[in-house]
Amino acid sequence: MLPLLLKEPYRLHMGGHFLSDESWSHMERTLTDCELIIGVAGVVFLEADGLLYEVREGDILFLLPGEHQRGYRLSSPGVSFYWFHFALPDPSAGEVSGRIPRHASCPHPNRVHILARQLLHAANGGYSIAQAGDYFLTCLLIELAEQLHNSEGLGALSPELATLLEWTRLHALDRDISVEKIAAQMGYNKDYLSRMFKRRFGSGLLGYIHTIKLEEAKELLASTRLQVKEVAARVGIDDDKQFAKWFKRLSGTTPTEYRLAFSRTRLNKV
Repeated sequence: MLPLLLKEPYRLHMGGHFLSDESWSHMERTLTDCELIIGVAGVVFLEADGLLYEVREGDILFLLPGEHQRGYRLSSPGVSFYWFHFALPDPSAGEVSGRIPRHASCPHPNRVHILARQLLHAANGGYSIAQAGDYFLTCLLIELAEQLHNSEGLGALSPELATLLEWTRLHALDRDISVEKIAAQMGYNKDYLSRMFKRRFGSGLLGYIHTIKLEEAKELLASTRLQVKEVAARVGIDDDKQFAKWFKRLSGTTPTEYRLAFSRTRLNKV
């Protein structure tokens, strides 16, 4: 937990809004100040002193001075987040007014995003008052403390769970992928693995596989001229009729309808 000390405003060093239109991974470095990351879209995969974190839309993560950080996995195109570097106050400076979990999911992310945009405006010279950025940063931290005062936060991923996610992602398009196969690969009992995954992510491992397949199918339909049966084969489904039913059940539209909806907004790759 990050203690909130309000004797003086927090000192903002710099900040920005990051958006990548291609696959991206965070640079490797050691921090000299504190950094706050606020997820806007996609997933940011960060390792800090050996602990693995996933920052999703509406999540926050604090990275602390002296920590060695790096991206441990590529984020998909479209990943976006706010980032702010600032100085931590002296721990003995005044009483603790609140505490903010290091890694948490905000119940009201829109309020956080509004403050983040105001902070960026101030940080980039939008106000004539030099300390405007410091006070907007302090307001943002107060908002986080207020929203998350009853939250225990999100734990870091264990290395075993990170390995499970990466192996599943790499093999999700295989024709013979299954929870049983993943469990055997990871050395877990199938039922135990399913319970562990659902407890950590709120949905089942099979649903995670289907999500990866669906996103790949959407990308192929929107950006290539592959026939529907070829798209089906690319995501590990041999029967194109079965694929069409599966696609409509998960996305609410047929593969052909989805392709037509994007035909005027996406460029073809092949």
